[in-house]
Order: sequence, then C-alpha cells, then structure tokens
Amino acid sequence: MAKGLDDIIAQLEQQAAAIERALAALREVEGTSAPATAAKSSASPAKSTGGMTPEGRKRLSAALRKRWAAKRAAQGTSSVAPRKSAVRKVRITPEGRKRLADAMKRRWAVKRAASAVKSSGTKKRSAKKAA
Repeated sequence: MAKGLDDIIAQLEQQAAAIERALAALREVEGTSAPATAAKSSASPAKSTGGMTPEGRKRLSAALRKRWAAKRAAQGTSSVAPRKSAVRKVRITPEGRKRLADAMKRRWAVKRAASAVKSSGTKKRSAKKAA
C-alpha cells in the first residue's frame, strides 16, 4: 500500500513541476518576472489554510467590475442600469381588518350553531333508543 502512495506522490510532484515550468514559460512570454512567492514555494511548500486573502478579494472584485463595465460598454447601455422600485406590499387597513374579523366571527357562530343542532339531535336520538 505504501508503494501505491509513493507512486501517487511522485506523479503529483511531476505534475507540480510541469505546472511550474508552464507558468515560467507564460511569464517569459508575457514579459513579467516570477513573483517572489514562487521562489519561496519551491524551497519549502507553504501550508494552505484555504479561503481568500483580502488582497485577492480586492483583485477579484476589481477584475469583475472591469469585466462588467466592458460588457455594458459592448451592449451600449449606461454604467448602471436603473433598478425597478420595490413592489409595494398591499397592507390591510384597520377598517378592513375589522370587517374581516366580524365576518369570521359570523361564520364561526353559524358553524357552532349548526354543530350544536347536529350534536343535540344525536343526543335526543340516542336517549330515545336507550329508553
């Protein structure tokens, strides 16, 4: 099992070296020098804690702003599209609320009355059957 892990580690190291060579070639084509962090990372691997640094977040947001500005310019629209106003919620007035409450009270009163008539009728029948 250890041999299998050693093979995997060796393959990953080869891939990492190939990626470093490709990045170096791209930097030469672009004309930029290798960043200082690349020299450190080849000497001792840095432990990645994950997440994004504040500088990275700023670079990303700047790149996205630039991308969207270019997209809007290509479409010929203004820098910021006008936003639709929020839809106004329909709120019930106090008078309307009172009318609804009264209507519900009437409905429930009718339902209770009907229920009382049914239950009283069944009690009378059961009393007659028992006698």
